[in-house]
This record gives sequence, C-alpha cells and structure tokens, in this order.
Amino acid sequence: MKKLLLVFFLFVLMSTKTEANAFKENDAFSQLNKHISQNENDIAWQYARNLEDEYLGDADFDFLYGLVALRVNENERAVYAFERVVANKSNWLDAQYYLAISYFKMKNYHAVIAIISGLEQRDNLSDKLKSSLNQLKQRTLTLLDKQSLYLNQAANISLGHDSNINAGTSEDKIFLPLLGEEVLLSDSSRENSDNYIAVDYQLHGSKALTQSSEIKFSGMGQLHTFTNESDYNRVIVNTNVEYIKEFDAFKTSIGLRVTPLWLNDCFYRTQFGMTLGLKKIINDRRAFAVDTYLGKTKNEVNDLLNTDDKLIQASLQYTNDTWQHVLSIVYSEEISESDLSKHNDRKINGVNYSSYWAITLEDWLFNTSISYQQQAYQFEHPFYFEKRTDDMWLLAVAIQYQASNMWSYRFSANIQDKDSNLSLFSYQRADISLSARMNF
Repeated sequence: MKKLLLVFFLFVLMSTKTEANAFKENDAFSQLNKHISQNENDIAWQYARNLEDEYLGDADFDFLYGLVALRVNENERAVYAFERVVANKSNWLDAQYYLAISYFKMKNYHAVIAIISGLEQRDNLSDKLKSSLNQLKQRTLTLLDKQSLYLNQAANISLGHDSNINAGTSEDKIFLPLLGEEVLLSDSSRENSDNYIAVDYQLHGSKALTQSSEIKFSGMGQLHTFTNESDYNRVIVNTNVEYIKEFDAFKTSIGLRVTPLWLNDCFYRTQFGMTLGLKKIINDRRAFAVDTYLGKTKNEVNDLLNTDDKLIQASLQYTNDTWQHVLSIVYSEEISESDLSKHNDRKINGVNYSSYWAITLEDWLFNTSISYQQQAYQFEHPFYFEKRTDDMWLLAVAIQYQASNMWSYRFSANIQDKDSNLSLFSYQRADISLSARMNF
C-alpha cells in the first residue's frame, strides 16, 4: 500500500511540474510572442532555438516556432513543427493552414492541395481563413500546372520617336589631330531623329524536372522600322535557355544565350555565350544575386569588330507589398580579337538602381531606373592619339496599365546623356514610345 501511495504521489508531483512548465504558462511564451508581433524575426528565431530542448513537443511552442521558422526561411523546420502541432491537436485549423504554407514553400504542392481539401470540408472556417485558403489553392494549382510544361506568349506593338537614332554628335565639325585640322562631319556621323514602329513577339516557358530543378527558356524577336531612315531598320532575336537548381541556402543557374542582329536587311552580327547565376534569398523581402556572362560578338560585316565579352553583376533586391527595389553593380570587358582594332578594347564599370511600384495591386505599375556607366578604353585612338574615356547617364521611366488578363498598355521614356573626352562620341538621346501588349 505504501508503494502505491508513493507512486501516486510521484505521479501527482510530475503532473504538477509538467503543468507548471507548460510553455503557454511561462514568461517565455509572452516574450517569444512579443518578438513575433513586432516582426523581430531574427531575434525571435534565436530565442526560439534557445528554447528547443525544453519546449519542443509543446503544441503552443511548436506553433510559434513554426511561424518564426517560416519568416526566416527555415522551411523544413517549419514543416516538422506544424506536423507535430497537427498530430497533437488535429482541430487546430490555423496550424493546418500554416502546415500547408510550409509545404508550399517546400514545393510539395500535392500535400498543400490535400490539406486544403480537408479544411474545405470543415463547417467552422472563418471568412478570413476561407479567403486565405482559396488564394493559396489558386497559387498552388498554377504552380502544379507549370510543373508539367508552362508556356506564356506575348505580342507587342510600339509607336515612338527617337531623337538620335544613330547616337551621333550634335557638332557640325570636329578637329582631328591625325590631320591637324577640322573636318566636316557626314550626316551618318551627326545626330538624326525619326519616328518608328516596333513589333515584337515573346515566348517564355519552363519545365520542372524535380521539386528543386527546372529548365527555363525564352525567345524574343523584334522588328524595328523607322519612317524615313530605313538604313537603321533592324531585326533582333534573343534566345536563352538555362538550367536552374535550388539548394537549401541558395539557387543557381547555368545557361546559353544567342542574340543575332540584322541591320537594313543584312545579317550584321551575332552575340553568344554562357551565363552563370547564383541567388541567395536572405528573407521574404531581401535577396542577393550574382550573375556572370562569358561570350563573343561575331560581326558578319567587319571582322575588326569581333570581340571577346565578359560581364559580372551583383544585385541586391528588396520587396514589400507594393514596391520592389533593385540595386546592381556591373563590371564588363570587351576585348577586340584583332590587333588592328585594339583601340576599341574597353572596360565598363556601372551602377544601376531600378524600382517597381504597383500603384494599385492589379491595374497600374510604375517603373523607373537610373544608371551610370564609366567606359575606359585601353589603347590610344588612331585618329586622336589619346585614350578615350566616356561617362554615360541613363534614365528610364515607364507606366503600365493592365486593362485585362490579355491586354496592357505602356508609356515609356528613355534618356541617355553621354560625355566623352573625344567630342565625336558625345551625344544626348531621348526615346519616347507608346505600346500595346497582348498576352496569350
């Protein structure tokens, strides 16, 4: 009898201790909840990790742990946390919803649909939860469709005016040290303006290989025709294919790019090369990327214009509900293949800032970008007997109206201001256009 009483006493003591140590009854619950409500995600995650040994398995702790794990992109830990909550408290509907979110981030789309289908059978869903589930379901079904073969096509027509179609100088004559005198410039060397019409077709596609890898491909063809200056009419084609692989900490890609150009009905040049990219998702709002390109430019008209091309770009992206900001730093080289055109060798340093603003989430999009480039030529120009140095500012502004899923309209303005120590290569340029786009 004494042994039975002792066992009963120990059982009561342990139950009392467990109840006292329940996470929701502890100051740690309010502290972690406070960090979460104040969006102190890094602090909350570190705090939650410190409590793992003591509270893992407690449903209230696991729920908050899973929330923070989602915010810091610890998606696998979030899955385990919400799976434990649902296993212990199957009627906790919010836990099931966040488990579906965790599966979505892990690209386990079939599991997401399974959870949503089960929740849709419940009678006690709030209107807010119903709306959230419907949005998640639509996004999941779209991505499931893309996992087979996803294609998107668009056609675009633009009417515009280019104030300097040949990037020519505004000067009538220049001084050439080679001749020791001033020379009159031909019309082809001076700025020339004209109206134009441009028509293009775009194709984008993707094919999922696994949950963490896919093939993406794109193609674009554009016909650009001027009203009066037909010598500058051009057709450009841009094709790109890349393999993308996602890892726990980053995403990487490798691809091929080919860009042929026809000028005035003649095959003018081809640019082709290999791309390599690395992207790190820091959190839901921030991402960092590095992209490289290694290729060649082969000119069909003049072999002296053939170059070996290199580029590396580092970008930092910040996104919130209505804004996206991208800051990029770029370095590139163009090295001539022929010794006779070494004066064209150049190194380019640039910085670019772009922003996208959804004026309303569905209808209007405002985009602006500003860039600065410094181009340093590596050898003396044969006519000027000095190295050429160019500085260029570029400003682009556009506003787009999405009239329907099929049609959108866009007004854009692009301005260039290039200054060079060799006056022949200084110019200003403005390109203004209005376009209509059809997606199908």
